[in-house]
Amino acid sequence: MKNLGGDKIKIRPIDDSMKNKYDSILKIATHAFTNALITLVCLPEEEYEVMSCEIFSPGKDVKSMDILLKGKKGYVNVEFHKQPLSKSHLNRDFEYVVDCYLFYGETIEQKIVVVDNNRKSVEKIEITPEFSYYGNYFYIPDIDGSEVLNNIKTKLETNQKLSEYEQYVFSILPLTNHRYVDEEQLLKELCSITPKLNISEKNREYINLCHMIFVELCVQDKFLKEKLYGEITMTTTYIEERENELKSRAEVAENNARDANARADAAEKNVHEAENLLKEIAEGMDDEGKLNHTTIKKLLLVTSKL
Repeated sequence: MKNLGGDKIKIRPIDDSMKNKYDSILKIATHAFTNALITLVCLPEEEYEVMSCEIFSPGKDVKSMDILLKGKKGYVNVEFHKQPLSKSHLNRDFEYVVDCYLFYGETIEQKIVVVDNNRKSVEKIEITPEFSYYGNYFYIPDIDGSEVLNNIKTKLETNQKLSEYEQYVFSILPLTNHRYVDEEQLLKELCSITPKLNISEKNREYINLCHMIFVELCVQDKFLKEKLYGEITMTTTYIEERENELKSRAEVAENNARDANARADAAEKNVHEAENLLKEIAEGMDDEGKLNHTTIKKLLLVTSKL
């Protein structure tokens, strides 16, 4: 169980070569989100790839996230939970890491990130009398997000540049002590402020990608979610271009599949017609088994269909 300070945390944008490896915006956003967690969960500062990511609902109004990473030293599963874990939650996390182990055939290191550090998560689950699985918990440091956000708003008035630390905290503000009762209202404000920040476009894109994950995790209202996604894509050219590229790829794949099905149907039809013609040829032979003029024409037609 570890509770890390926030003095070493920093923003880590994703380079284009890594973005281009992914086939979905969710994976790109997950990579940015995981970059934000690197120091908090003691991930090595090395290149890794998001193998899979899934957002699920362990409770009625709460969402959590599975992230599977592959780095130079093997696989790491990051489980992200806003609330403390009950026995059933830890059971699920254990089941996930076992499934990954069985699928990849390699040791999977699991790190469980919990936002709520005031209430205790279940420590372990007993698998057999001889073996218990202990949750490897990491807690978000107590960062004063409210103070940082107020400082940022003050800087906006005179278009001052944000510090590295301010940018980082802004990217993960929903995880901090932000003093907002409603996280949806917080995200509305963050999305409206982001285009106005005096920061590099690369860092702005990184912040938007992180906020996409928070919108998915925290916003229940469907119309608000669509509105916030619209604001995010409008302020990040790369996301919009990437979405269009992925849509184009999907359309090409769909057209190729449709063409392949059409060719297969045409080939099947030709074979069926050829079989019928061969039957007619057999029936049209004279008593000595010779082909007449009509059956020869049909035979030529058969060869044209094969």
